[in-house]
Formats: sequence, structure tokens, C-alpha cells
Amino acid sequence: MFKFRTVISIMSLFVLMACAGSERNAPVASSMEIQAAAYVSPLPSSITLMTMVNENGDFAEHTGILINASQQVLYDPAGTFRHSTSPNARDVNYGMHPAMVEYYKSYHARRGYYVVVQEIQVSPEIAELIFQRAVAQGKTAKLRCAISASSVLNGVPMFANFPTTYFPGTIMKYFAELPNVTTSYVYEDDEGQNIDG
Repeated sequence: MFKFRTVISIMSLFVLMACAGSERNAPVASSMEIQAAAYVSPLPSSITLMTMVNENGDFAEHTGILINASQQVLYDPAGTFRHSTSPNARDVNYGMHPAMVEYYKSYHARRGYYVVVQEIQVSPEIAELIFQRAVAQGKTAKLRCAISASSVLNGVPMFANFPTTYFPGTIMKYFAELPNVTTSYVYEDDEGQNIDG
């Protein structure tokens, strides 16, 4: 029993470290900046879960949600991703056009880490509800990315059975069980995170 508790404690520590990236003092985007950057995708409404996984043990360490609603945004709770052309306000990145989405994936994929991308089409109403919930969630404290991401999804139609969890891997597992999910993987072999250009 002692060994089991020790393993659980160690696993919990890794989860708490996962979303603890370095603090970046980026200013909160203004409503004018957000409006100017807004990107409306021509593709069907969708929700895409992106999970950053440590190749050492396939341990999921961070989660973000790309939301294609009335505009396409990235909800990146407690994340460090910033780009000069993607205004960020309270953990929501705006202006997420396709090139910026690819940049986000590349920002995280590197030697030792890969990104699991799980996409599902949803109704415009569900996409908009998740978008509004992400905005309302507000800025997430370090170490709580999965709690915030799962809270945004939990209870929404199609995602009603999602648990509220500290574990990005748990969200990824439940997402995989949804019907008609398409999954892809991003691998890169660079040494570290990309730098904002």
C-alpha cells in the first residue's frame, strides 16, 4: 500500500510540473486588438484537443483546445505560447489561422515531446458554447491546465461525461472515445521551443 501511495504521489508531482512553464509577462490584449486579429475559418465548426506528451513514458504534460466557432481561437490554459500576431487575453489566443495553428504545434513538438491532435466536428452552437466558456474561465494558475480545460468541456453536450481532472492524459483518453474523432501526431527533432518571430 505504501508503494502504491508513493507512486501516486510522484505521478501527481509530475502532473503539477507539467503546466508550470516559465512565466511570461505578456500584456493582456485589448478588445480592439482581439477584434482586429479575429480569424473566421471556412471549415465546419470543430473542437480540437492538443496534448503535449513526453516520449519518456508517454506521459501527457499539457493540454490546449483549438475552438473553431464564430472565430477560431486557442484556449491554452496556463500555457506559455505567445506570438506577436496572436493576441492573448486570459489564456485565449485569437487570430488562430491555419499557419498559427501549425506554429503552435511546432512550438511544443521537439526532441523528447510530441503532440497528439484530436479533432471532432461539432454543431456551431456547441462550438460557440465552448468558446464562451473558455473566455469566461479566465486566466489559469500554473499547474492547473487540465483542470481548466476539462472544466470548459465538462457538461457540454457531447462532452457531458468528461471528468474534471488534473491529468491531461485523462482528457485525451476520454476525447479518443468520442465518435468520429480524427487523430494525428506531430513529431519534430529540434532541441527546444520555437521563438516568436
